[in-house]
Amino acid sequence: MDGNKTIKVGLLGCGIVGTGLVNLFAQNKSSGIKLETIAVRDPKKPRNIDSIGDFEFTTDVTQVVGNKSIDIVVELMGGYDYAYQCIMQAIKNGKHVVTANKAVISEYGPEIFEEAKKYNVNVGFEGAVAGGIPIINPLLEQLSLGDIKSITGILNGTTNFILTRMSERIDYGSALRIAQEKGFAEADPSFDVKGLDAAQKIAILASLAFGRWIKPNEVYCEGITEITPIDVDYAKELGYVIKLLTTARKTKDGEIDIRVHPALISNTHRLARVNEELNAIYIQGSPFDEYFNVGKGAGQGPTAFSVYYDIVKIAEMIRSGIVRTINVNSTDVKIADQNKVSTEGYLRLYLRHVPGSLHSVVGVLANHGWNVKDSIQRGGPKYEIIVDGVKCLPDIITHEPLPFAVIKNTIPDLINLKTEKGNPIHGAPFYMRIER
Repeated sequence: MDGNKTIKVGLLGCGIVGTGLVNLFAQNKSSGIKLETIAVRDPKKPRNIDSIGDFEFTTDVTQVVGNKSIDIVVELMGGYDYAYQCIMQAIKNGKHVVTANKAVISEYGPEIFEEAKKYNVNVGFEGAVAGGIPIINPLLEQLSLGDIKSITGILNGTTNFILTRMSERIDYGSALRIAQEKGFAEADPSFDVKGLDAAQKIAILASLAFGRWIKPNEVYCEGITEITPIDVDYAKELGYVIKLLTTARKTKDGEIDIRVHPALISNTHRLARVNEELNAIYIQGSPFDEYFNVGKGAGQGPTAFSVYYDIVKIAEMIRSGIVRTINVNSTDVKIADQNKVSTEGYLRLYLRHVPGSLHSVVGVLANHGWNVKDSIQRGGPKYEIIVDGVKCLPDIITHEPLPFAVIKNTIPDLINLKTEKGNPIHGAPFYMRIER
């Protein structure tokens, strides 16, 4: 234990976030932390680095993970298996590790933490979730002293930006194109708009909060691609806004209800005012009551800042001889069956503009035990829409809480509904949950 020890750092990857990290080192030369070596595929590639510094580039990752003088290995390569292998090899070589790789952490967290415990090193991954919003370290430290009841968040900036544009009566496709033009969405946005990115992030947060590792494929997941300006308008009329929410909460039975899906939330809810590409996290528990934070969820600056914070924190722990153990090995906690989770909700149907259409729909809902709260159908040319070549009117129905299985079982009966005048419903029914 040496309080004056200079901590040496090796970096794997120097892309957008890596470049931002190198610049942070250049701006903080007096911190007693030295960037020693950077492993990249092409050392000659132009990079927007403020100061060349006295570090060296290499194409050989072993010059970082196997370098005896390096104390902390920072993995910013991205990807799955190779990044995981490099992290594990660094740990086996006695290196502390920092990463912003949510894919690797969400998939291999327990293996990484167990190996770190075995070799007595620290792992930092603040940058893996929500960019510049402090959440990993609070979960491992202050909030872990309390009893966390629920985590609700907006954890994907791409979808939040798209939904913000849609609130301005822009359709999904146009909003997506704007997001791509501004660099907020990839050329193939599937991972974001289908909710998969958010699923990785909430899986990590819930695992740390509840002590049972949850993999992304255990998270119930829906995306935003079926939302229309009609839904946004009616949500506003009902006093709601639409957000892609990540939710993890303890049920009364002690299980974890964990999911990602678009939802209607009250326009007075804290998360309702989180717009554009911002992320937000809202945690409830005792005795701290509430933890709420909002900020940039991705990007060079916020993520590099979180990575640098982890480096500084782990450097202090090295000097003090502290190793933080992360325990996520509980086998007592189960994942809740979504079919049994009760929810309020919003149903949008396109009904043929003929007498009796709504009456036949209400009959199906009654047969499945729906207690309807609101049914909104506006008449006149302004609201008419052509679906499958048929003139229809949108019908919006909200309901009291129902088990999700009941809702899923109702939809096929609505699709297959037949009357003397044919099927009153055209197009696919669309359902969203309402969250309080």
